Amino acid sequence: MAPAQSDLQPQSAPKATAAAQAAIGDGLVAEAQAFADELAAWRHDLHQMPELGNSLPQTSAYIQARLTEMEIPFATLVDGSCVVGLVGAGAAAAQGNGVCTDEQAGTVIMLRGDMDALPVAEESGEPFASTNGCMHACGHDMHATALLGAARLLKARESALVDANATVKLLFQPGEETFEGARAAIADGLLQNPRPQAAFAMHVNSQSPLGLVLYGSPALSGVYGFRITLQGKGGHGSSPEICIDPIAAGVHVHLALQELISREVPAAKEVALTVGKFAGGQAANVIPDTCVLEGTLRGFDVELMEHLKTRIAEVVKGVATTYRTPATIETLSDVPPLVLDDGMTQASLGYVGAVLPKSAFLPLFHAMASEDFALISSEIPSAYFTVGAAVTDTDEHFAQHHPKARFNDAELPLGAAAYAAVALGYIADHKE
Repeated sequence: MAPAQSDLQPQSAPKATAAAQAAIGDGLVAEAQAFADELAAWRHDLHQMPELGNSLPQTSAYIQARLTEMEIPFATLVDGSCVVGLVGAGAAAAQGNGVCTDEQAGTVIMLRGDMDALPVAEESGEPFASTNGCMHACGHDMHATALLGAARLLKARESALVDANATVKLLFQPGEETFEGARAAIADGLLQNPRPQAAFAMHVNSQSPLGLVLYGSPALSGVYGFRITLQGKGGHGSSPEICIDPIAAGVHVHLALQELISREVPAAKEVALTVGKFAGGQAANVIPDTCVLEGTLRGFDVELMEHLKTRIAEVVKGVATTYRTPATIETLSDVPPLVLDDGMTQASLGYVGAVLPKSAFLPLFHAMASEDFALISSEIPSAYFTVGAAVTDTDEHFAQHHPKARFNDAELPLGAAAYAAVALGYIADHKE
């Protein structure tokens, strides 16, 4: 059902509690604006060193250097490419190795900013554009920078956090684009030492104006990524009868998978199956040995997704048997839908509204994209917003992942203040 017209009108955020309002205060934005030039410089530095997946040595080193300058203790996970800082009660205990016990940390909230890039050659025209063939085309450099700004704001209020027996855990995460980072960080102990009681994340939008905040749940779909390899028998293109052509089999696999959606999924369900890679052969007159298909299945209904994963395997096996091409299926990613906690979401709207009172809020965040923050939100109560970061020239509003995508540096102090406000508000509302 399409949203009612009234649902499309910008709304005010719910009011934060008096305790949260007092803790947040009214100076966060002005304080962040005072070092906006430094935030922009940090973001431009990060933008020029885009790295992929779970291997972010330069990016991680840069984040570590900024936290060291702020005297914020941190630990590294995922072979050094994930950085986790602590501000507040648990920070003193964490000076040696960046970790502390739950008892030492008290009330804990985690703020997450991802920081990996995409294999996209940049065409933005920015003076700080990357030149290494990769690009921050999704704005993760904005997230990491805003979280650094929040770290500075929170560090200035550390004595109050200590008095409240509370800790803010700062997660600078790799591997979001590949859906590897959150899982690897969790496996390395992200949700321990100390364990957060709640988490919050934001994502910039290159086509939404500054001050627009979108929210909802489930916000983003789950994703199952797969690779199908069909084994044929190669040979000369003039003699297909003595070969086994895996490309022909691959074509029929692709068509059969599409029919799963058209014939086995209710029309009212939101499901998308895409085969984005089809690779086989290197010459016009050669039948190859193998054909490889890679794709994604996305949806919001977990039970239906599990059923379709089973059906994908059955269909591939059946078609492969028919065309005499043994098949293997590998899982490339498996992330649940981004389901968020209503209480944490409503509270976070109040916290962000308290620090950014001129922002407009719309409950329309529901898309077929996917996000591995879902692995965190499935473990602890979480909120996640999309925030506007469009440049002022409306002719330059390219979508995320586009080589010409651009983001507005003016969002950085607003994002930093919003991150900090959520942490301060949550802690005020959850004092032990």
